[in-house]
Amino acid sequence: MESESRLKSLKREFKHLGNRTDDMRDHWGSGEITDVMDEFVDNWDDYRAKMLNSIDTVGKLAKSTVDGFGGLDGDLAQGLQEGKKK
Repeated sequence: MESESRLKSLKREFKHLGNRTDDMRDHWGSGEITDVMDEFVDNWDDYRAKMLNSIDTVGKLAKSTVDGFGGLDGDLAQGLQEGKKK
């Protein structure tokens, strides 16, 4: 399923972004800017974790939808085949 593959790829990207705070700290300048940027990074980490959970949820919903329609499609096809035999 293409959507499942894309969601897995998106999750992998978000999961492996990593924390670059230490790499960037020297570029932020003053203490006030550093404090604000630290807060931003902390918030980003929190929201990234929430996004990862949401991606998991959407992936499960998409899979169950595909599975459900696949089963229904199979049942309908079988019913049509049985109807032709009569």
